[in-house]
Amino acid sequence: MRNALNALNCCRELVKKYSEDVVKLGGKLMKIFSRNLGLKENYLEEAFGGEGNIGACLRVNYYPKCPQPGLTLGISPHSDPGGMTLLFPDEKVSGLQVCHKNNWVTVKPLPNAFIVNLGDQLQVLSNANYRSVEHRVIVNAEKERVSLAYFYNPRGDIPIKPAEELITEDNPPLYPCMTFNEYRLYIRTRGTLWKGSS
Repeated sequence: MRNALNALNCCRELVKKYSEDVVKLGGKLMKIFSRNLGLKENYLEEAFGGEGNIGACLRVNYYPKCPQPGLTLGISPHSDPGGMTLLFPDEKVSGLQVCHKNNWVTVKPLPNAFIVNLGDQLQVLSNANYRSVEHRVIVNAEKERVSLAYFYNPRGDIPIKPAEELITEDNPPLYPCMTFNEYRLYIRTRGTLWKGSS
């Protein structure tokens, strides 16, 4: 029993440290994305709730090997409703596919590298200068697969809308203002507001 508790505590500390580091990486990326849009460096992070107030969660995905992979998907096509997903993939087994020009393209993982999927909330804030990535997961006939998906999201009660600085007469707002909580409820009951693929 003591060994199990020690292992659990060790795992808890490891996940806590991993989470802290991935949130820092997310914050750095948000600064880069903001500058790239011509906005103040902290604009996107502040729109998400500010440092220490963003919504974040870790999901560990396990995909067992499947003798008939053509008959099933690991995860069906979707775009992530939040801000961005920092995915640490299984380096040995590909499974993530993104939709590009109506074709599914397999993403080949690189050693010690994250895959960053932009989500719906960055599409809204950027007024579609950034596009949410439509993706799916396929399974493998011979190998199981594990991935760590860290969701970097806005706080649920903050209104999200296209940045005023990006709105002009020729470039009106493309999306209505709503909180992340309202958006999640909307897509569960009515489906997505737009097609996120590029």
